[in-house]
This record gives sequence, C-alpha cells and structure tokens, in this order.
Amino acid sequence: MSAVAETGYDLLIEGGTVVAAGRQSRASVGVRHGKIAALLAPDEPVPSAVRIDARKLHVFPGLVDPHVQTGVPGVETREDFASATAAAAAGGITTLFEMPVSPTPGNSGPNLDARRRAMSPQAHVDFAVYGGAGRDSVETILEQARAGAIAFKTFLQPPPSGREAEYRGLWCRHDEIRTIMDAVRLTSLRHCFHCEDPGVFGPLQARFEALGRTTGRALAEARPAGAEEVSVAVVLARAAERPLPVGIVHCSSPLSARLAADARLRGLNVTVEACVPHLFATLDALDRHGPFAACLPPLRPPYMRDELWYGIQGGLIEYCGSAHTPFRAADKHHHGENVFRAPPGIASLDLYMPLLLTAAYERRISLPQIAAVCSENPAFVFRLPNKGRMVVGADADFTIVDTRRRWRFDVSKAHSRSRDSMQLWDGYKLKGAVVATIVRGHQVFRDGEVVGPPGYGQFQRPNLDIDGGRPIEGAMWGAGPL
Repeated sequence: MSAVAETGYDLLIEGGTVVAAGRQSRASVGVRHGKIAALLAPDEPVPSAVRIDARKLHVFPGLVDPHVQTGVPGVETREDFASATAAAAAGGITTLFEMPVSPTPGNSGPNLDARRRAMSPQAHVDFAVYGGAGRDSVETILEQARAGAIAFKTFLQPPPSGREAEYRGLWCRHDEIRTIMDAVRLTSLRHCFHCEDPGVFGPLQARFEALGRTTGRALAEARPAGAEEVSVAVVLARAAERPLPVGIVHCSSPLSARLAADARLRGLNVTVEACVPHLFATLDALDRHGPFAACLPPLRPPYMRDELWYGIQGGLIEYCGSAHTPFRAADKHHHGENVFRAPPGIASLDLYMPLLLTAAYERRISLPQIAAVCSENPAFVFRLPNKGRMVVGADADFTIVDTRRRWRFDVSKAHSRSRDSMQLWDGYKLKGAVVATIVRGHQVFRDGEVVGPPGYGQFQRPNLDIDGGRPIEGAMWGAGPL
C-alpha cells in the first residue's frame, strides 16, 4: 500500500473491491491531477476534496473499447460523437477507438485530422482513431501514422452497395494484401483485418438472393464461418512472410481463433478480438429481428458463441470490443426484411459493461478476466500505457459498478441516437450496472446520467516507444499491489 500524501487527494474512491487482471481485493484509490496517486488500505483515513463511497461496489480500470464505428462526421442523423461518447460513458467505457469508415473516410492524414477535429469538441470520453489501409491509400499510410492513427484497418471484401465512398481507401482483395502490409509495416502499428472471403460468400449470397431466400438466418447461411476462416488463413500466411503486428477483429469463428493461436506458437505477433454481437447473440436473433440483428460477420449458432467464451477463458482471444455500429430503424428497414441489403451493424455502447457483468454472473467470464480483456489487454495491444491499468501513475480512469443490481434494458432510455434500431437489446435482462464512469479523475457518468461535458475527452496517440507485443496469459502490464 502507498503512503498517504501530506496534501491529500483530489478524489478518493473509498473501500471498494478493486478489480485488476488476475486478482481483486478491497482498497481505496487516491487520485491527484488526473492520475492514480495511491492504492490504500480500504479503511485508511486520508484527506480528499471529493469522496466516493464504494464499499459495496466494484472498481475496475476504465474500459477500453477498441472497436467503435460511429461514422462521424457526416452521419449525425444516426449518431454524432456526443451521443456516441455519452453512450460509451453509460456503458462504462473511458476510452474508445473509432474505425475509419465515414463519409470522411480515414484514408489519409488530412482526413484523419479532420475527423479528430470534428470529434474533439463533442467527446465525453477519451478516444483514438484508426487509419485506413486499402488499395487506394497505400501512399498515405505513413502520413496517417504521423497524424496519430492508433492502428490500421483493412476490409478484405468490397464495400456495401451504395456506400462505396465511405470505404474508399479501406479495402483490398486478398491478392493485394502483401503490398498493403509492406506499407503498414513501416509504421510499426498493428494492422487489423475484417476477414471474410468474397470468393466464398459471393456465389452463395447470389444463389440465395436468386432463390428469394433473403430473410432471417439466410445471412449467416450465405456467409458461413468458412468465409472468415479462409480469409484469416490468408492473412496469417501473408503475415508470416512479412512479420508485423496483425489483428483479427470481431472474430465470429472459434476456428479462426485457433488458427491465430497456432500462428502465435510459430512466433507471429497476432491478436484476436471478440465483440458484443457474437458473444451475446446467436443466429436465432436473425430470425426474430431480421435486419436489426444483421452484422458482418453474421451471428453464429449457440455452440460457436459458447466456444468464443471458452476462447476468452483459455487465452485464445486477447481482448473484446463493442463493435458499436449505429443505424436508424428507417435505415435498417429501407429494403424491408432483406438481410443482405440492410446496413450491417448493431448499436451496443450503452450496455457494454452491464452485458459483461451479466456474463460474469452466468460464469462465462470472471471479474478479473473482464479487467484483462476489456481494459488492460486492449491498452497494451495498442500501446496506451496510461490506460486500462490499476497502477500508480496511470490515468485515473475507472468504471465503478454494482454487481448486485438486476434490471431490464429499456432502449428508449439509451443515449445512442440510433436507439430505435436496438431491438436486439430491448428488455434484455441484465445482472450488474454502471454506477459511475470516471475519466482522468472526473466523473462523466453517475447514477444513470451523463454528467461530464462534451469536449472533455482527449485524443489518444499510441506510444511508439513501446514494443508492439501481445498479451500472454492475461494482461502483460501487471496490475501492481492492491
């Protein structure tokens, strides 16, 4: 335990159960100048300007969500960055990473900078921005890195019809991966891939549409797990030729995770991400909700969902994300019940931590594992040493929760502007709630209300002085003494 500072603290979180990767114990946390200043005995009397009684609560390092796709700027009717980061704060997220898909796509240094400038005045929580690495942006990859890209994203399939401009410079064919990897490799940033092979799903989808099978689980049957697995195998093969940090995002197939694990045993620096849709919903939801459950890769059978949880427990999957992708109900229904034409994506920021706590109640994951895969590991993978850690000197980012609360999610109270499309979650039974979300020592969410001002969130750049390693057996940072 740290000694008490003579001048006291700006904030003291008193007597909570402090959760870190691998362990949890009761402690008080002292905050000074936006940083964790001390981890103290739970009943140690110390002076502080502000106090939070956490004696019946759990205190996590702030959640780091590495997979958010708001589309800002240019899509404010379905989401602006104020509504997205308000939803993030409600969901216990203190730092989020924005994907490059947008009417101003993240395909160049100036575009990345324009997006940052548009987001900063609205941000309730801290944020980072991915760069786009595609067939039309190879020459701009270095300038994107200089502009502060947290990592690079490549889609391995053509963009959805009608949205080509949003994906400009973000996608390539499988036979173009080598050239793009070579460019990203010069930045030392992680190169993340959306893996689905159009050579596998394209003919299947065309046949399904020709037969008029365009509703419900047809999306999953026409875009099978094999389309993802083949694409993952290609990425891993190319990465073996040109060593660089790579990532498989929103993994929906347990076999994909095992392929990556085998590659790690051969020395590849590869990480796997699992996201909310594939961890909490299955293809039955496509039958019930149609376009409102459409995402890519599609939802999978229950046994595959369960195996993803086993993959988290066994270390095959290093970190998690929300995959928040907002669309209004009118967008989802523009083509009726056709799941192939509906814009893919599910909004989920508002209930990110409550879903994780529910999974912990159901024994799919432990509370220390949540701290590992949702805070420490994503911060480590993407080189943000001040984030996601319960150690002295780190940013005072905390997610304070009540694990005893039982409630149902009401989409009408969601902060996302696309709440009218969140049918998948309406009435969802949750076992655990966010009491407070604290970013750099200031409360931005408390007791159901967003209390932090827009513009408080800060842009985060990766620390390129840190080796771009990968977590092994939980969080590599270590959590320090509690």
